Amino acid sequence: MSPFHIALAIAVGAVSAFFLLQKPPAPRTQSVRPSDIRLGPIRHEKLSDSLVARIRKFEPIFAEVYPRTQEGWLDGFQRDVDPEAEVAIWEAMASAYQRFTEKRSLSLDAKKEAFGLLLVRSAEDEQHTLSRTTLKYLSRADAKELLRFYSAAPKPVLYENR
Repeated sequence: MSPFHIALAIAVGAVSAFFLLQKPPAPRTQSVRPSDIRLGPIRHEKLSDSLVARIRKFEPIFAEVYPRTQEGWLDGFQRDVDPEAEVAIWEAMASAYQRFTEKRSLSLDAKKEAFGLLLVRSAEDEQHTLSRTTLKYLSRADAKELLRFYSAAPKPVLYENR
């Protein structure tokens, strides 16, 4: 192999490594008014029986703070790109919510605040969740404890602008 070809191979390797080692650009984060959010299309005509059974387990846990019909729950997950991943998020939220509320006597407003904190936490880390939330019914110590019960990694909400 000639010195030119060796130098060319090294240069191509270096350029390739440079591009392969670059971090992809971070997704752009923006706030969206809830009134601007529209339901996406049904992406899954039918959910598996095992997924439906998992959904049925957390429905009653959230019934008081997020009342939805069984059909409403299923409809929401049928619109998700990856319903399995979304159900896992709700399971993690249900576990944290149940663990936090089971030994406390909380008002409905405090329970709703706990639920809201978990919704935010499902998309952001604990620090961002606490910094973006104004607590009205829970103490900061209670909020920190609740968020410690949610151990899943944050999964930002993806919004498709049409």
